[in-house]
Amino acid sequence: MAVLALLSPAIASAQAGGALCHATPQETRREVPWAGNTGDIQWSADQLDCKVDAGGLPWITVSAMPPVSGNVSLRVLRYAVDTNFSPAKREGKIQVGDSTVTLEQAGGPPPGMAYSPSRLEFKFTPGKDAPMEATKKLFVGSEEPLLFTAKPAAAAPWIKVKDTSEAIVPQTQRSFLVTVTAAGKDPGVYQATIQLEAPGAANAKELVPVTMTVEKAK
Repeated sequence: MAVLALLSPAIASAQAGGALCHATPQETRREVPWAGNTGDIQWSADQLDCKVDAGGLPWITVSAMPPVSGNVSLRVLRYAVDTNFSPAKREGKIQVGDSTVTLEQAGGPPPGMAYSPSRLEFKFTPGKDAPMEATKKLFVGSEEPLLFTAKPAAAAPWIKVKDTSEAIVPQTQRSFLVTVTAAGKDPGVYQATIQLEAPGAANAKELVPVTMTVEKAK
């Protein structure tokens, strides 16, 4: 949580309720990486009781350091920013007297798409009353809501993919029903691929191999 961490009790009192003095920061805008980090910005002011405040932003902490090098007008603004887990960049404004210092933090890496299982395998043995159709679930998810889709990468009449959710909206989890049919198929091994897509993910496309084995009738 944004706080004032001041090293001098005298300055702490002045800063917390301080006057809106005239301040001149050496930088009014700084770009910072998405990972949590700290830094310093020098600034000068025309009086000691100069207000420094991060405006209650929960991801920025600021400290106003005492004057350095014997120069009572020269100060150091020390900041710490949390890691930005969102892929979108964000800005935070720090008030330094009557001036503003803007921190622009880069967006984090895009979320990844995870899925399970990594492959689907089916086996059929033709015979009297033997089932010739089977269904398995394919799960996908991410730490951020994404719009997941799944479909056969190429046309294959023996495989179907159905979304278990009717809502076409970004979600953190989704599942699909993969159904294969061996009816009318000669003995052998049949292969297909399911293509998963999630626009905005680091791995926006993934392929899940599907194998269907039809054995000889017993």
